[in-house]
Amino acid sequence: MQPRRPHQRRTRAVAASFLAAVAVTAISGAGVTANAGADAAAATAPKASPAPCEAWTGGGQPPDPGGTDHNNYLSGVAVLSPCNAWAVGEYYPEQTLIVHWDGAAWTQVPSPDPGTEASLRAVAPVSPSDIWAVGEYNDGTALRTLIVHWNGAAWKQVPSPNVSGTTVDNLVAVRATSATDVWAVGSYTNSNNVSQTLIVHWDGSAWKQVKAPNPGGPARDQELTSVASVSAKDAWAVGFYYNGSFDQSIILHWNGTAWKQQKSPDPGSQGTFLQGVRASSPTNAWAVGSSYNGTADKTVIVHWNGSAWKQVKTPNPGGSAQNNDLMAVAVTPGGDAWAAGQFATGTGMRTLVLHLDGSAWRWEPTQSFGDSVIDDTVTAVGASPDSSSVWAVGSYYTSTGYQTFAIHCC
Repeated sequence: MQPRRPHQRRTRAVAASFLAAVAVTAISGAGVTANAGADAAAATAPKASPAPCEAWTGGGQPPDPGGTDHNNYLSGVAVLSPCNAWAVGEYYPEQTLIVHWDGAAWTQVPSPDPGTEASLRAVAPVSPSDIWAVGEYNDGTALRTLIVHWNGAAWKQVPSPNVSGTTVDNLVAVRATSATDVWAVGSYTNSNNVSQTLIVHWDGSAWKQVKAPNPGGPARDQELTSVASVSAKDAWAVGFYYNGSFDQSIILHWNGTAWKQQKSPDPGSQGTFLQGVRASSPTNAWAVGSSYNGTADKTVIVHWNGSAWKQVKTPNPGGSAQNNDLMAVAVTPGGDAWAAGQFATGTGMRTLVLHLDGSAWRWEPTQSFGDSVIDDTVTAVGASPDSSSVWAVGSYYTSTGYQTFAIHCC
């Protein structure tokens, strides 16, 4: 069996619009992932000075251990410094994939592969010798959460919670503020066979499930797609839920005691999907995704200013009739921010990167991959804390399968 594309379960409206827009290509079922940079940071204003990085290049491509005739995907990236970055995903035949950047090349690193259908979706560092990655695997009876940890020498699986009696438990995002404060989010199926939000927390000794709101109720699907943390008493999670007619955005906030739903913008007339969130201070957080207006997806970015979430203007390089989707966002302690995903041209999907240039988000043209049919998706973006090194990773389609790619701004 060929591996599923990471996060292919996106949503009804988004999936349908992708099929309509790129029928001549293989569909990129992309999703959100965690990215690098420190979320716990000094307070910053929303406006950010231009980053030191100057140009995006495609040099230093990751390995494809599944081979060119099978699928290989990267779903998450964490950038600790210009010479130290990690990316995670999966490769045929449904095995976890972890690769490391040492400043000169990407190299595959051995990773745990429990059960079957194993996939890693996101990665987050505490320090160079304390890094977490999350995903899922099939234990023979159901899909279960997968959490692995880097101790500076090897990646090892760590016991992780699963909701009793479910058939699907998966984690798609992870974020850390310290060795004793790490959050991971995703979803699980309940007795009604619909998705419900899932949040788990590491306290330094064990991972435990934490109660999470489900605004759609127990009979309707809802998922969390990303998490960001500023401190032990300040964290965010985003996603979407089905309201009976279309999907709406979810924004949850952790106040040190409980997760509570926050009011969030929903610009799409037929659906809004938040896929990534990052924060640099209690008054500066960004969430990204897309909205569906009945014709095509449009990029969505909303900003937290300390009191409310508000939508900001964003580019749509694919135009009004084509899909434009954001999958991930990176924010540095200094306030620099990038958002990444894909846009359609009518003949395929292209890589999409936006940068916060002062107070406005601007499109930064980036390399696309593939052969006669271009189907590229950036699934994760990460930046070093000083903004000097930014990586965006994902996958592209060839005539024989999906291959990984990494583009770099330095």
